[in-house]
Amino acid sequence: MDIGRLREEAEFANKQYARMLGDTRIDATLLARYKHPHQIWDWCQRAVRLLGDMRGKDLLDYGCGQGQEAACFAMLGARVTAIDISEIGIRVGQEMAAANNLEIDFRVMSCTATEFSECSFDLVHGLGILHHVGLAEGLSEAHRLLRPGGVAVFLEPLASSRLVEAVKGWIETRLGQRLNLTSVTSGEENLRLKDIERECESWTHGRIYPYRLTHRARKLFLPRKLWDLSLRLDYAILTTLPPLRHFAGAVVVQLRK
Repeated sequence: MDIGRLREEAEFANKQYARMLGDTRIDATLLARYKHPHQIWDWCQRAVRLLGDMRGKDLLDYGCGQGQEAACFAMLGARVTAIDISEIGIRVGQEMAAANNLEIDFRVMSCTATEFSECSFDLVHGLGILHHVGLAEGLSEAHRLLRPGGVAVFLEPLASSRLVEAVKGWIETRLGQRLNLTSVTSGEENLRLKDIERECESWTHGRIYPYRLTHRARKLFLPRKLWDLSLRLDYAILTTLPPLRHFAGAVVVQLRK
């Protein structure tokens, strides 16, 4: 990633996380889900199950944001290192860790050229990072950092269907402001299943779990109280009818070195 892109990503993230400075609370709902990850219609619970028992393991939170996941992993017994390009996000994470007596090594660092030596970690976790830094580049670095047999789990947005992406573009142009849709940086590029499948071939083991069909349109017609129901419905549909994964809006990827 070039310097201009890095600067844009850092500035964008800093603005997002600035309002969180001083808030040292750990998300109790997220922590409860991570402690007892039995609802795999929730992609975060699926991801933590795929990471496995992390007690006593060296875990890298790859693009950690403001550090909520890093804090949860530390409370689950992992030795956590957390990196992000946003110095504000890292500061929020450091404040949270200090307030909750957690030992987490937070560092401001690019995910595409980390400063760690090869085979430094047992586990790598990334939530919404590969579509920022590039699929091949991000996975290559994750592979380098993992020890033999180590596991990486990534949660990412998908854009496999041209038809769906065209509809999304139309909605964003006409209704984006009214629906308060999430803003993005110029370099973000949602992933495609075929590209993920190709990258999986260079790993010892790779599994892909698609998520989100009806949930993609939740802001158009679903009240918030039904959002979890839509996730449950999507999980049932995608499990029963695998070809519909082409239209999924998100994915959890598990890779083993």
